[in-house]
Amino acid sequence: MRPRQANRLGLFAAALIFVAIGAGVFYGAQRFISDANRVTHTNEVIALIGAIEAAVHDSESAQRGYLLTGNVNYLADYGRSRDQLPDAIERLQLLVRDNPEQTRRVVAWRIEILRRLSQMEATVGNFRLGGLAAAQRSINHEVRQASVSIRDQAETLIAAERELLAQRARSSQDSANLLRGLALLGIPLGLAVTGLVYWLLVGEIRRRARAEEASSDARRQLMVTIDKLETHSADLNELSRYSGMLQSCVRTEEAIRLATQHFARLLPHVGGTLYRIRASQDYAEEAAHWGEHALHSDAMFPLKACWALRRGQPHVHRAHAEMLGCTHVMSPALHASPTTACIPLIAQGTQLGLLYLSSPDDGFLARQDLIETAAEQLSMALSNLDLQERLRLQSIREPLTGLFNRRYLEESLARELARCERRGLPLSVMMMDLDHFKAFNDLHGHVGGDTLLSGFGQLLQKLARSEDIACRYGGEEFTLILPETDLDTARERAESIRAAVGAMRIRHMGQELPAVTVSIGVASFPLHGRQGESLIRHADEALYRAKRDGRDRVEAAAESGGHVVHQA
Repeated sequence: MRPRQANRLGLFAAALIFVAIGAGVFYGAQRFISDANRVTHTNEVIALIGAIEAAVHDSESAQRGYLLTGNVNYLADYGRSRDQLPDAIERLQLLVRDNPEQTRRVVAWRIEILRRLSQMEATVGNFRLGGLAAAQRSINHEVRQASVSIRDQAETLIAAERELLAQRARSSQDSANLLRGLALLGIPLGLAVTGLVYWLLVGEIRRRARAEEASSDARRQLMVTIDKLETHSADLNELSRYSGMLQSCVRTEEAIRLATQHFARLLPHVGGTLYRIRASQDYAEEAAHWGEHALHSDAMFPLKACWALRRGQPHVHRAHAEMLGCTHVMSPALHASPTTACIPLIAQGTQLGLLYLSSPDDGFLARQDLIETAAEQLSMALSNLDLQERLRLQSIREPLTGLFNRRYLEESLARELARCERRGLPLSVMMMDLDHFKAFNDLHGHVGGDTLLSGFGQLLQKLARSEDIACRYGGEEFTLILPETDLDTARERAESIRAAVGAMRIRHMGQELPAVTVSIGVASFPLHGRQGESLIRHADEALYRAKRDGRDRVEAAAESGGHVVHQA
């Protein structure tokens, strides 16, 4: 065989190998993307099932609140939760329409939910006609059986979707194995064929220069292909592992820590900050940080300061570009040319946070698609964890007043103290006690006393800010945690609450109950202690000093923290 013919055959074989490798990579990547889309779809179904179940729980809770208190606000809450259910179930049916078995389950679940809503409507109607006693007669074994059936069917639907998640994770692993096999088998074969071609070209004296140049080009192309294959395969494996671990996270902090580690590996020379949007939906606050920023960003800023949060889509800005940058990012130095990117974290149409990246150059933008995919997976995980947290909060509220219970008070106080200490911010605690409650309870009975406690709980929730934490400490004692509030402001708030209680009027069984007063003790971090137990103790001592000195007053804890004698 002539050298030229052998050379041509060798080049043709190498081209076939590279085409085969490229086709295999394309097939594997497409399959992986398809699996990722299915995972996202399944997560969306799970989240919607949880949201529907939460709406049913909210309807039941609001109905019970209305039956117990007769407060029309609970009836309005019940109506809102009930009206959300038909549209949500219809969206769920559309999402599972490609799965006949799940479709049948959703139809059965919808029938059960509609049956439960009908039962609740009948109970409300009986309450309006015959009062609480008539409503209680409506709550029979069939009602409890409907609630249990709704919960069991929801668990069945979620279990089926999680099985689909497991199947798609295995499919993603198969795709990764395919890419790994192509890299391990195709690359050495391509190298061997290239080496043979190079050896034949060396023998061709007259074409030596061209042969060397062609060999050099082929070698460079091969190395680029190898680098791309290895990088792409590593990125896909890392993304698959990251996605699987995110689904296993049980706390938001755990998911954020995992995401921080993932982005630090994915973008080794890029500074990054992960922000969470506060519950008040007015500020974004730094939750995690990694790497070294080329341009620093504020630790906390209003949502309107970021173009990505305004527009709901990624915003990339290069230094000295005509496009406006985000105002939460500091201005670059005169001769510097850094690049920044803000990627919003959005799930179910709700903004959850922001991923801020900065680097001296724009090389990291080559991985923007991969970054956005990882951000989407983090958004879905955070959304699911937030939903789980909301369901958990339902279990830690005290049913009579609607306030948080003592266990949640202890957890929240420790958490808020740690956050305020990190930020160098104050925190205050109020201890409140309804004056002469025992005498009130003896005079009007336990039902009258419960009505008073429920009314005070509603008033406290109305007067509290969104970031405040109102709890029932026990009996007629209540606690209000005031993050980022100093002692003087807390005393002003306490005086407002005291005045509002004095003006509060509560009706029971068609009659207006007598007016009551409240005594309040206030303590502040770090003036009266750095631990939750110490703040509670100082506020409690101030409370009992207020009761000793005549009740219906506000007292602040003394800096010395001296003990006082408790008064009944």
